[in-house]
Amino acid sequence: MSRTTAVVLAAVLLAGCAARRPFDQGLAYFRQGQYAQARAAFDEALRVAPDSADAYTNRGITRVRLGDLDGAIEDYTRAAALAPKDPDVPYNRGIAWIAKREHARAVEDFTRAVELDPKHTRARFARGTAHSLAGDLAAARRDWTQAIDEEADPRRKQLMRIRAGLEPAPALPAPPAVAVPAPPPAPAPPPLPAPPPPPPPAPAAAKPPEAPPPPPAPALSTAQELASRGLSKELAGDRAGALADLRAALAAETDPERRQGIQSLLRLLEGK
Repeated sequence: MSRTTAVVLAAVLLAGCAARRPFDQGLAYFRQGQYAQARAAFDEALRVAPDSADAYTNRGITRVRLGDLDGAIEDYTRAAALAPKDPDVPYNRGIAWIAKREHARAVEDFTRAVELDPKHTRARFARGTAHSLAGDLAAARRDWTQAIDEEADPRRKQLMRIRAGLEPAPALPAPPAVAVPAPPPAPAPPPLPAPPPPPPPAPAAAKPPEAPPPPPAPALSTAQELASRGLSKELAGDRAGALADLRAALAAETDPERRQGIQSLLRLLEGK
C-alpha cells in the first residue's frame, strides 16, 4: 500500500469514527426521550458524514416524534437513495405517510419493504393497517393474517393479534387494596373543670388556611409509555384512542421539550 493510499484510508476511518460519536449521542438522547437533543446530534453526524443513511433514517424517526412529518419524509427519502436495499427505510417512511393520512403512499412504501425482505412482518402488518384505513378490509385481513402467521416473536405476534382485533387487549391490573388501620380508641374524658368567667369579645377569627390538595393518584403508565401507545393506536387506526393517550401523556409529562413534541403531535392529529 502506498503512503498516499494509507493516508486517504486513515482519513476515511477517522471521519467515520467522528461521525459515530454524534450518531451514538443521538441514539442515547432518543432512548431518553430527549428528541430535540437527538435531532441536534444527528444534524452534527450528517455534517461530518453527509452520506450516512443511518443518520438520515434516525433523524427521520426523531422528527416524527417531534411532529415534523414532512421533514421526516425528506430524511427517509435521502436515506432510501443512499441505501436502496435497506427495507427499514421504506418501512419507516410508510409509517410517516400513515400519520399524514396518505394511505396509498404508505401502501407503496410497505410493499417496497416487503419486496426487499419478504419476512419483514412489521412492514406487512403495517401495510394491512394502511389498507384498513383506506377502506380495503379484505386486503388488510390478508396482510394481517400472513404477518401474524410468519411472526416468530411471541410477544410481537400477540400484539399484532390485538391490533388486528383477533383477541382483546389484556386488562390492566387493579391497584392493590391498602388496608386502613382502625383508629385508636378515644381516651376517657377528663373531669369537667369549673366554668371559667366569660371571655371578652374576640375579634373575628381569620379564615384558616385551606388544606393542601391530596397528592394525585399514581398514573398507570409513564408519559413516554402513554405517548408511545398513542402513536401505536394512531397507526392502528384508533384516532380517538391515540388522542386520549397523547392528552394523558401531555398532562403527565414535565420535561418541556418532550411536552413540545407531544403538543406537536396533538396539533397534527386534531387538525386532521
